[in-house]
Amino acid sequence: MSYFISSSATFQPVVAEALNEVQEQQFVGAQILPLLGTSTKQGEYVVVKANQFDNDISKPRAAGANFANTSSEIESATFACQEFGVEQSLDDLSIAEIESDAQFDIVAAASRNIARNLMVGHELRVANALSGAAFTSTAATAAFSSASTATPINDVNNAVQRLNANGIFDGIQVIIEASLYQEMVQTDDMRSLINGSGALSYSQDQVAKVLGVDGIIICNTRYNTAKKGQDASRAKVWSDSSFYVGAVSGGPLSNNGIGRTLFYTGRQSGAFVAETFRTEQPPANVVRVRMMTDELICNTLAAEKITGA
Repeated sequence: MSYFISSSATFQPVVAEALNEVQEQQFVGAQILPLLGTSTKQGEYVVVKANQFDNDISKPRAAGANFANTSSEIESATFACQEFGVEQSLDDLSIAEIESDAQFDIVAAASRNIARNLMVGHELRVANALSGAAFTSTAATAAFSSASTATPINDVNNAVQRLNANGIFDGIQVIIEASLYQEMVQTDDMRSLINGSGALSYSQDQVAKVLGVDGIIICNTRYNTAKKGQDASRAKVWSDSSFYVGAVSGGPLSNNGIGRTLFYTGRQSGAFVAETFRTEQPPANVVRVRMMTDELICNTLAAEKITGA
């Protein structure tokens, strides 16, 4: 059976299902802003402001008197999912006379490659969303490269305390670029507390406990900045001089957290969809992968940015 039926795009559920499992470890965008499906491409969502919570509104009531009355204030914010997609033509001369099983391998390989490129775009949008968000920004005591004077434990602990003061307690993560993380764990501050001399290895769980957070998200993504046809030139997606301490949460927006990657479900069930179709100009089978998302920062009180690290 051919996977390329006609010039009309055909949804391929087998390919799409494999595609949704393409995400590899170095991509952390969907971990920081977890995926959340929406049946509308754009709209509004409710925001209940921080001043509506944890207020002491209990009042004594005398016999015959009414109970104290209160009211709630809500605001709205908007989202708009934008479609991103790429097509790749597989020319007849390249795949002629190939068995359907082998052809599926070609389709799957092409889909995976396109998906990786789309994931790079998503990662960049998540990184830009965080860097452009109005989080509280605080300078590190010293750059982590200065191993003897840097105090990452104090820097992170203080950020956690500020988050707690804003009513953020659960799912607090350190979101940090990979080389900056290595500098952090090699500071005297970290080495002396974790293992004294620093001779022993230590896990991310140990580091998280020392820092007083629930976990660490290490950002090691790179992308090719070179134009097509030029030698690859890979750059870091994430800053290696600043990091974030913030609450990461998935599921409905009421679960709080920094934000979500909203994806439109009106044309597909998953964040990615793979399609194939036939064209004769030139004669080729075409693989298309697309996604429709909005990388949304929901709560700027849910994270702090530490600069100058």
